[in-house]
Amino acid sequence: MDLVDRYFWIAFIVVAIVNGRAWWNRAQIRIQSQPDLEPGYRRLYRGYLFWANLPWLAMGLGILCGAVPSMFDFLRPSEGNAYVLSWWGLIAAILVLGTFWMFVGGGAETRERHPGVYGIPPWSAAKLRMFWLGAVAWNVAGFTLFWLGFPGGRPKQGQAPAQGSWPWPLFLVFFATMWCVICFMLSAMGGWRVLAGHYASTLPFSGTRFRFRSAQFGGLASYGSCLTLGAGPSGLYLAILLPFRPGHPPLLIPWADITAREARSWLSAVIEFEFAKAPGVSVRLSRHLAQNLIDASGTRLEVQPAA
Repeated sequence: MDLVDRYFWIAFIVVAIVNGRAWWNRAQIRIQSQPDLEPGYRRLYRGYLFWANLPWLAMGLGILCGAVPSMFDFLRPSEGNAYVLSWWGLIAAILVLGTFWMFVGGGAETRERHPGVYGIPPWSAAKLRMFWLGAVAWNVAGFTLFWLGFPGGRPKQGQAPAQGSWPWPLFLVFFATMWCVICFMLSAMGGWRVLAGHYASTLPFSGTRFRFRSAQFGGLASYGSCLTLGAGPSGLYLAILLPFRPGHPPLLIPWADITAREARSWLSAVIEFEFAKAPGVSVRLSRHLAQNLIDASGTRLEVQPAA
């Protein structure tokens, strides 16, 4: 456990690098068709690697130099550790700089011209600014929660219980609200909400179902073992388990609106579905699952080779 406390921050760096490489690889398709976009994509990629990893590198430095006992101490800023407070100050500075870039420095327009960066769908600059404000509000709410203290948290040895900890009813309300916010943000980032604008369905589905399956929407929203996928003559059916349902109505997409192609993945072969009415959204499935869906559909949907 001591090793986890001291070195788990490395996992966040690895995840950031893997996510960065994933969307950079997908950007190559656009770069091939519009070579003039490559310098902008490259700057965004390098900026992502720097800013996404800077907090975790700072966290690791504080732990390794002995200023902070473990990464979990960063979740208790109210204890007054100077390095922990500085780390939260760094997070705040990144949010301030990011807000300035998005609203004043042309960041929203840059990301509009370079869709797919960080896995965010191809939105307009105005919509990207609203998304950024939501992310800032989420971080501020999280900092407030950590500052006030979780309910029932165990004090350190020799310390009295925290006086400012949250009462359980208030915490449950806060947790439920944040859960819904996360679900809606995931729906927006991955593209489920865009698909729902064209393919939402309230009718019972008739066809073959595959339960507790996984898929990746866009480059950022991954749904692990929580989806029900179906295939029938009427189309491709997608639904999510009830706890994750906010912002995720069931979908039924006609096969005539779907194109399928092989795609590159770090760990396995995948097939990517794209949709006629939502050209900026893609859904990646394991090759085996995608082929089972196509076979069960009774259609002749052809899988195109990777570009």
